[in-house]
Amino acid sequence: MKLIALIGATGIDWWTDEKKNSFVKLHTPQGYRIDNFTPRYGTHSVESEVDEAYNAPFILEQVAKASRGGYDAIVIDCACDPILDAARQITTVPVIGPMNSSLHFALTLGTRFSIITVQGQSLKRCMEARVRKEALDTFCASVRFFTMPVLDISKRSEAAQKNLSELCKRVVVEDGADVIVLGCTGLSHEVDLKPIMNEVGVPILDPFVIAVRAARLLVESGLTHSKVAYPTPPRKKIAEAPSLEGAFDDVLKD
Repeated sequence: MKLIALIGATGIDWWTDEKKNSFVKLHTPQGYRIDNFTPRYGTHSVESEVDEAYNAPFILEQVAKASRGGYDAIVIDCACDPILDAARQITTVPVIGPMNSSLHFALTLGTRFSIITVQGQSLKRCMEARVRKEALDTFCASVRFFTMPVLDISKRSEAAQKNLSELCKRVVVEDGADVIVLGCTGLSHEVDLKPIMNEVGVPILDPFVIAVRAARLLVESGLTHSKVAYPTPPRKKIAEAPSLEGAFDDVLKD
């Protein structure tokens, strides 16, 4: 049995949502188990760089815990890929960012992608920053969002489906996209991509599904990220926050 650690990015446990739980089980590869790691503290959604910064140490704490726990791969459950570089620096276990893997995979299916995410400008900027970091600006047709915050999706899933369908048509017709990437893993278990793909005629990538499949590929290929690209940080003394005392003793503290 191979083990994948799914690291939450918020201060709430999304696995209490029956739809989320069922979706994870549906997409767990045969011979694997996906376990949930929820940060002890954090904002209830990640929709800005401020949210990412606030939640970062508590996400990283769970990455360190999974690394010590013998997991074969780690997936960060957020399309903003918060603390992806830092996570790779503190472990040799492969760490997968949903947006990082999805953007590169999109270019195996087409030539220009659009990202569609949820409300609003701050999250759009997170997506644009990720595209720039991956040096994929040339291949990005657009980043668009519909007017619904992530915490409202479960209450208005029909509206989310309709809004997503409308935006998918627009990015293909108006922006010239030939592949679409969802910009929120909170959408994964709330929308049905198949009828939209049939209608617009282009692939739509679910970043959660791509990340889990990428984790399996790396595990079964015996590969992980380069420690030349993501070197282990030097150890040093830490003025520790009481809530994080001992969390990084084996990866950072001198």
